[in-house]
Amino acid sequence: MLNKEDYMKIFHEIKNSITLINSYLQLVEKKHPEVTQFDYWENSKSEVSRLRTIVTELSQVKLGGNLKKDTVDIREFLSDCCKRYQYSTGESDITYILSQPEEPLIVSIDSMLFYHAISNLLKNSCEAISYQGTIQIHSCIKQDMALIQITDFGNGIVPELIDRIFEPFITTKEDGSGLGMNITKQIVEAHNGSISVKSKVGEGCTFSIYLPLG
Repeated sequence: MLNKEDYMKIFHEIKNSITLINSYLQLVEKKHPEVTQFDYWENSKSEVSRLRTIVTELSQVKLGGNLKKDTVDIREFLSDCCKRYQYSTGESDITYILSQPEEPLIVSIDSMLFYHAISNLLKNSCEAISYQGTIQIHSCIKQDMALIQITDFGNGIVPELIDRIFEPFITTKEDGSGLGMNITKQIVEAHNGSISVKSKVGEGCTFSIYLPLG
């Protein structure tokens, strides 16, 4: 039976091959710009890019139990997540409004892994508002747990998908892999937490994460 390291090697090799194919496509286009006029050329590039995204996200699915936890103040962590995500995407038309307690809100998390979960939610919210507008991030103590909420004011999620949003391969996006929310759920649950979503079509949605304190 393959172990986690074996799977990671396989994903790495597949990802390298896809990256190489993408590089070849770019070289062909550079040397022969007329190919951009061919039927299915843009579709081919788009599918290669989509495949690379799927492989990257699949490599995160099997998290195992090897969390490298640090004790962090979730207020500072969320503020840093917003800055890092905004810097990595280069978007500047979104305002992040953080509503957080005055006192430290301490949790124990694998910072690198949990940033992946939060960035997935930020990405979802940014896309929901077409990278223009406001995203609200709220944290507090509720029911002896740390509560994190990320709210956007986009189109929302239709009722028939709301209960399936965390299932693998469920997506409302044409180029989405349908793995981002499933991976986020796995990361949260690996930290003994829970995640849920509330949404109203035309008004946006709120993702809520509960984490143990301390």
